[in-house]
Amino acid sequence: MSSFVEKPPYWINRAAFLFRAELQRAFSADGIDLTPEEWALMMVLRERAPLSVGSLAELTLRDRTTVTRFLDTLASKGFVERKPDPADRRRMEVRLSPHALEAFPRMLAHVEALIARGGMGISRSEIETTISVLSRMIANLSASKGE
Repeated sequence: MSSFVEKPPYWINRAAFLFRAELQRAFSADGIDLTPEEWALMMVLRERAPLSVGSLAELTLRDRTTVTRFLDTLASKGFVERKPDPADRRRMEVRLSPHALEAFPRMLAHVEALIARGGMGISRSEIETTISVLSRMIANLSASKGE
């Protein structure tokens, strides 16, 4: 029987945990009032906004209630705006606020520095292989859910 440390999920979880903890430290040290989970939503919104809460939940693999809670917090911090969807006024569109767009490069600098630090001594080819393997694992797991 093999040990759990010989399985990819152990390392994926450990890397993600350390990344979130280090990002939280970097944000806090710079006076940025943002959690890594909130940052993850902001990254998706920056690339794909405007989005509905449901679409944002689907893209971030979170339930609507959790996303709504995060959005409430982000709105109170001035990072997101919600406006009625012009095509369906019962739905809300979410996007980054001008304040968030202005602050985004400062936040992104911390993320990029952390990625660079984590990738020290790892070749571009190894990074590409890691991304390829993880992408295929995600595809396999998504396919098994019927997605």
